[in-house]
Amino acid sequence: MAYPELPDTVYMEPDDPTMRPPRSPTRRAVGQILIVVSVALMLGATLKQKAMISANDISRWCTVWSLLERGTYAIDECPWQLGTQDKVLIPEPFTPEGEEPVKRFYSSKPPLLPTLIAGMLYPARAMTGVPLDAKIEQERSLRMEVQSLSDDPPSDPNRILEVDEARGYRVIDITPEEPVEWPVQVLYFNPIVVALNVVPMLVMLILYARLLDRYAGNDWAWFLSLAAAGLGTNLVIFSTTLNNHTIAAWSAFFALYAFLRVWDDGRTHWGYFAVAGFFGAFAACNELPAAVFGVLLFLLMVVKAPGKTFAVFVPAALVPILAFLVTIYLATGEWTPVYAKFSEEGPDSPYRYPGSYWLTPLAMDWFDQNPEPWWVYLLHLTIGHHGIFSLTPVVLFSFWAMLRSMFGFDHRLRTLSWLTLVLTAAIVAFYVWQTHNYGGSTQGARWLFWLFPFWLILLPLGLEGGQHRSWVRWLTLAALGFAVFNTGYGLQQPWSHPWIVDAMEHLNLYELKR
Repeated sequence: MAYPELPDTVYMEPDDPTMRPPRSPTRRAVGQILIVVSVALMLGATLKQKAMISANDISRWCTVWSLLERGTYAIDECPWQLGTQDKVLIPEPFTPEGEEPVKRFYSSKPPLLPTLIAGMLYPARAMTGVPLDAKIEQERSLRMEVQSLSDDPPSDPNRILEVDEARGYRVIDITPEEPVEWPVQVLYFNPIVVALNVVPMLVMLILYARLLDRYAGNDWAWFLSLAAAGLGTNLVIFSTTLNNHTIAAWSAFFALYAFLRVWDDGRTHWGYFAVAGFFGAFAACNELPAAVFGVLLFLLMVVKAPGKTFAVFVPAALVPILAFLVTIYLATGEWTPVYAKFSEEGPDSPYRYPGSYWLTPLAMDWFDQNPEPWWVYLLHLTIGHHGIFSLTPVVLFSFWAMLRSMFGFDHRLRTLSWLTLVLTAAIVAFYVWQTHNYGGSTQGARWLFWLFPFWLILLPLGLEGGQHRSWVRWLTLAALGFAVFNTGYGLQQPWSHPWIVDAMEHLNLYELKR
């Protein structure tokens, strides 16, 4: 069955990028539905999700707890510390002169994000006086059980509520003595995850719809792109848990949005330079390889408007950069992230302390000590079990659009296309060179997630063929369907293996060390 041809409701002029046509009633309605559905899904899943579900997020929450409950970055006394292997054993910094430094556990994650979270939680913690690890106790309701008189009676005769000799049974009280415990951290931590992931995603989708008004040449591209952004990326999966990847992604998007207003629309308001500078740098603070993006963004802004770039962009970028460096120094006494020492061996290695998980890593981490050939690793990061194209095939249309723009078949977003190609190639090459474990137990190649905004902005240019050709429409629908399926598979547990790994294991095509 062929789809009926969709009428164009908006006329686009590709040669006039400053033109912003009015959004049609159809686009307004579909856009509102897609954004509400996407954000509601993320909100519900986030509130249902436990705040601590993996070593990764526990590591950061431990730093938050230590800052608010002990006033230190050391996490030794954190009640959840044993649940994470993402920690290092290093000498305590700033030891008084004459005293021998004591080794203590610290989170291996950069301390800027936990410090910001601690600042967000401090007013609530100070006003309530309730510790983050406190538990609310609820008395249990009476539970009864009918027992045969031939069975042994309970040792406590007070547990016997009724005896019926004629019918041969007794009713006993089996109510557990221990009360039900509700962790208070749900009230502290889940709203933080909503504030850091769901709210920015809402803003991002609203702004993305505005970009679609500019760059989507027809309704099919507009609708499908917004559906992919709201439901078909790994950012949706990771919106339910505390992590740095979603934060880096929405930071990169906000920086790109401001950049496009300056580069394509010719806007020169200082606010765009401030937003581009701050969020370009904040993206790098949360995903260090994104520093390449920050540098390239700075160079492009210098080409466009050198005065405002140095006067506004640079000072705005210095705010998160200085905060990043200062928090690292306060936590460890050094200026570089502690995970730069991950490959160090020997008794003084921060990661290889006695009993450390990293001495005998398992599952995907096993590949740290037994790396696959680089080409196998590259294959799985792109079209294999952790592949961007295999898990979210709708991105293939972004690359199609990127190539068409780069080689002159489309005049739109040419600079962004080159920027995306350079960043994607550089970041993938960096991780193929530097890593072996796919990011551990994770739904997809999480280190690449901050590139989703780049791919999403290019996406509508690659989907426009579906407006008038039914076979292209079916192809794009299938790609979106697989991407949303991937979201559904991973939404409950972001820190688990993708569906392709699970399928390969169940079919005995792939074996992980357990």
